[in-house]
Amino acid sequence: MQTLPFYIVDVFADQPYRGNQLAVFLQAGNLRTEQMQQIAQEIGFAESAFVLQDTATPAGYPARYFTVEYEVPFAGHPTLGTAFVLQQVLEKTSVPEVKLHLPVGTIPVSFSYDQQGQPDFLMMQQINPVLEEPLPADDLPLVLGLPGEALHPEFPVQVVSTGLPFLLIPLQRLEDMRQIHIKEEVLLAFLQKHHLFKTQREDGLSVALYLFCPETYQKDRQINARMLAYENGKVIEDAATGSANGCLLGYLLQHEYLGPGAVDILVEQGCEINRHATIRLQGQQHPNHQFDIRVGGQVQLISKGEWYVH
Repeated sequence: MQTLPFYIVDVFADQPYRGNQLAVFLQAGNLRTEQMQQIAQEIGFAESAFVLQDTATPAGYPARYFTVEYEVPFAGHPTLGTAFVLQQVLEKTSVPEVKLHLPVGTIPVSFSYDQQGQPDFLMMQQINPVLEEPLPADDLPLVLGLPGEALHPEFPVQVVSTGLPFLLIPLQRLEDMRQIHIKEEVLLAFLQKHHLFKTQREDGLSVALYLFCPETYQKDRQINARMLAYENGKVIEDAATGSANGCLLGYLLQHEYLGPGAVDILVEQGCEINRHATIRLQGQQHPNHQFDIRVGGQVQLISKGEWYVH
């Protein structure tokens, strides 16, 4: 029976058992799409990554990402986690960069190393964000189970994508972030009303909610965030969402949320589900709506093994 080597890592984690879990499968080029989807469902993580070959093309290592429900063209923590595994297992040297070739294009991941030569922060360059027209926020308090004043009055509610769409929702206080309570049927009705459900969009992806506020649990973080999505009839929370943070960075720069100029901050996510994640955002806005979007974090190797292919 054919087997595949696989690795489990925690991404956006400054120590093990934090951040977002990821399974990375190597030598997956012979798998059918259906098999990749079944394996992702069996693993049950937010995403699983499949590297199609052990040698890089000029565009990078070809890879595909799957949630438990469908394939996604890009996702942040799988990109960092997969690049980490490729550096550790295939490159085996202190390379400055690993490129991944994804459906959205080539995503470069840069490495910095500690004094022992081990990867420290990994930073990925995301594609230019697309900011859609702001949405009316009238029905959001009902969706979130919060009072109307929880929403920030000065900044819009807006869908942003750097390959994966998110609805950016600015709140004012950490207490409101803690009190979010979403019912499945209410969220589904909201998504359908605003044409954000997967059957209504050309990309076939349901838009997840990314909520953030300027109050934090940790003093050295500048923003607290939560990602909530409707998948398989349930509301699920993601511990750390690299793709959403690229969207967040584009939003912060576009609306000068932190003031004019470049941004270099730390975002905390997953605190409410005890998976404390740390995401670094670095970027700036250039003329003609061009952005430099860099999202990064640390990766911890948790386990490795062999997967039987059925």
